[in-house]
Amino acid sequence: MELAGLYLYAYLIGSIPTAYLIARLTKGVDIRQYGSGQVGGSNLTRCAGKRWLAPLALFEILMKGASPVLLGQHWLGLDRGSLELIIAPLLALAGHNWSVFLKFHGGRGITVTIGALLVLSPPLLTALLAVFAVGWLITRSAGVWVVLSLALLPVWAAMAGLPSMISWYCGLTLGLMVLKRLLANGTPLPAGVPRRRVLLNRLLRDRDIDDRNEWVRRAPEESKQ
Repeated sequence: MELAGLYLYAYLIGSIPTAYLIARLTKGVDIRQYGSGQVGGSNLTRCAGKRWLAPLALFEILMKGASPVLLGQHWLGLDRGSLELIIAPLLALAGHNWSVFLKFHGGRGITVTIGALLVLSPPLLTALLAVFAVGWLITRSAGVWVVLSLALLPVWAAMAGLPSMISWYCGLTLGLMVLKRLLANGTPLPAGVPRRRVLLNRLLRDRDIDDRNEWVRRAPEESKQ
């Protein structure tokens, strides 16, 4: 029963649409209708400003990502290498990506993953951030480096001799993120762009079209008139 309570908590805390709520309360806009349409930090910055990025990140790292793992360890006494514990941060990530409060729309869950790794394995978190930072500094493009840094985590976990469940957690986290990118909150495919091209853009660039500026500046049709 306690384990079921942990899992319910993990999914519900992950489902809280923090970026959506901040945009609604501060600007009165539905973040899903602007820019990339993502319910996450990058789109919130464009809709409401950079000052909201820090509180958003803190809540998602500490509450969504870290707290389910900490509760599992210290409330239920679960080992970090156990399947029972690993399920909790995965449910939090699923809640963030497919929020029950937003008709299963959501973000991509990078900050949630950072929070979980902060507790599960700080060295893996360091490796994740290092790969992403180096890649971003070289290319100034985040999309492909998020995928690559996550894809390398199971390798780092195995090389470091961490419990096999940590490797499974890393691999499943990558799978949830890739699935979310490809589904893109059910966004229809853009007209005139081949389906294969759209899916490749979603996977590697986290957007449907090649032109980034056009993508992030999207707005509802009525606001353009």
